[in-house]
Amino acid sequence: MTTSPTEIRATLDEAPARASAGVAPAAGQDPSARSALVRWLSVLTLGLGVFAIVTSELLPVGLLPPIAKDVGVSNGVAGLTVTLYGAVAALTAVPLTVLFGRIDRRWLITGLMSVVVAGNIVTAIAPNYTVLIAARILMGFAHGVFWSTVPGTTVRLVPERHSVKATAIVLSGISIASVLGVPLGTFLGQQTHWQVAFYAMAGLGALVMLGALTLLPKLPSQGRADVRALPALLRHRPLATALLVTTLTMIGHYLAFTFVAPYLEDETGIDSGLISVLLLVFGIAGVLGNFVAGATVARSLRKSLLGAVGAMAAALIVFAALKDVSYVAYPVLIVWGLAYAALPVCLQTWVMQSAKGQTDSASSLYITSFNGSIALGSLLGGLVVDNIGLASVTWIAGGFAVAALIAAAVGNQRSDA
Repeated sequence: MTTSPTEIRATLDEAPARASAGVAPAAGQDPSARSALVRWLSVLTLGLGVFAIVTSELLPVGLLPPIAKDVGVSNGVAGLTVTLYGAVAALTAVPLTVLFGRIDRRWLITGLMSVVVAGNIVTAIAPNYTVLIAARILMGFAHGVFWSTVPGTTVRLVPERHSVKATAIVLSGISIASVLGVPLGTFLGQQTHWQVAFYAMAGLGALVMLGALTLLPKLPSQGRADVRALPALLRHRPLATALLVTTLTMIGHYLAFTFVAPYLEDETGIDSGLISVLLLVFGIAGVLGNFVAGATVARSLRKSLLGAVGAMAAALIVFAALKDVSYVAYPVLIVWGLAYAALPVCLQTWVMQSAKGQTDSASSLYITSFNGSIALGSLLGGLVVDNIGLASVTWIAGGFAVAALIAAAVGNQRSDA
């Protein structure tokens, strides 16, 4: 006998009430084991949602040349598909979170993922650049609210003693999406057509929607977001420095990474068919970097952060100086991938340690800084490509990374944060 998603949903919602009323479970059932399974499946669903929404945000990066060609714009203009997405997410995260603050978390997350699904489908079928950019902007609205909602939802799904583990699992979707989602999406798009990669992300988003409907419990809002604490937080020097370093590193990274595909093809002279392989190398290095950061941050955040920012700066500068030596691209992308994947772990930890007692407000500032920097980085990259030249993006990106390294060193000089 099959069980419908509606029946599963009803059973999950009624389970706590039945337990509190002393209703015995059916013979052969282990309610505690099943409850734990449902909790962790819910956590994994949110992690998959994080992967889906971050990959959707960055997917154009590896597919800019064919996208630009099909909609009849330059690579720099096509880069606005990343720029405007990030700008909208950054600018609307706080106000939209307040607006939708009273909606049950299950329905809010399901609704947000439906926007992501629709946006990816419209992106794939867009007949022109106007429709394409409109779809990306629509997805940007959902992105900011999603990021403001998921951390708080995650810790409500599991017992308090497991909250850190659950949060780590969900947030790992960021690194995995950044370092593997884009390369795999690029590979799929190059082997078939770029639209297929967006259809695939729409399918993944639909799977998350189904998981949210069947696995997440009823999670009424626990209060509206408070924006009154934000100005005071921004005056707190450690947090302000952490946000500054976040801004500089992410601008530097996305200034170069948004245009890495045309840079590899036009400046380094690498065959277009190998670009997906190189991005996969970047991704594999990133997964390793994520694990390394997880192990080292607990011992010394300061050393981990300076090491990651310094490695990224060095990689970008070497890439710029030796762009004519094609084989240099492989070790450079390995170091770059290692460094970039370590940065979110380091930066998020720094932000949280700098705002103890106000972590939710600090997190909203971090989200705005991170996504705003993606927009600024890709926008600056587009301006550089169209007005100065593609060869300049790695030099300028390296300059931002060096500035971030100086800010991090000065900001952390009195502590082993």
